[in-house]
Amino acid sequence: MNNRKSFFVPVLFGIAAFSLTGCLSTQLKSMGTYPMPIAHQPRLAPDSKEAEKVVSVDGIGLFNESWTNTEQIYGGGAYVSGIYRLPGELSPLFASVSVGGFGGHVNFTCDEKKDCDKGYLDWLKSHEGHTDQSFWGIQERALVGFEYNTSANIFFGLGGGALVYQSGGDFDRARKKLDRKFPKIDRKGGHIDAFLLGSAWLGYHIGQNGKYGAVSLDISTSGAFSDDNTVSLPINLGYFHPTGFHGGVGFTGSGIDAFFGKSFQF
Repeated sequence: MNNRKSFFVPVLFGIAAFSLTGCLSTQLKSMGTYPMPIAHQPRLAPDSKEAEKVVSVDGIGLFNESWTNTEQIYGGGAYVSGIYRLPGELSPLFASVSVGGFGGHVNFTCDEKKDCDKGYLDWLKSHEGHTDQSFWGIQERALVGFEYNTSANIFFGLGGGALVYQSGGDFDRARKKLDRKFPKIDRKGGHIDAFLLGSAWLGYHIGQNGKYGAVSLDISTSGAFSDDNTVSLPINLGYFHPTGFHGGVGFTGSGIDAFFGKSFQF
């Protein structure tokens, strides 16, 4: 029994020490990983089984959002997206691509002070720690999936694909310095990285055959190829009018994102 105790006690202490060390790490994600509010656009005529090509141009705004150990994210940008829907019996299937960029400014913070590196907490009190940091990001996204329209005007779908981003600005430079200065800073994501992407949505066509448009609730998740812990779960709510105009809001942290744009069908 004593031999067992002499074996298990050090192991338990080791696990506890490892767990405490993990809790004390401070994650600082690249702003290039910040999910742009891109809501899935459904077929505006749910009864149609024709091939469909749609190009959309959107502007976005970020208002007092938060991200991992960051806050007061203000900025804006734009993106262009295209979607192709197959005809006939394959009409539920689609492929889409989007390219966009955004930028603005952000402040460093600590989400959970008990988990943050002490040196980082002291740095936050300095002039540099209070200074707004500029950032920019570019994202390219590809998604394939299916969307099914029910007889009750309800539609739902699933999609999967990949996302690539590039980022830069004062925020990334400060993040790199902090990673070098404090050993327990965990810098998530570099200036360039790639993600797996998954998306699910549920919506409703308003009026007969979507006469008054459609609303869609979209939930996405993504994880970096190089870092399994860089995961996000944004929610977007959009309205799509038959004329092609659309808009909506997104929720990623404590604030709100917004998008507004126009689609052109060919």
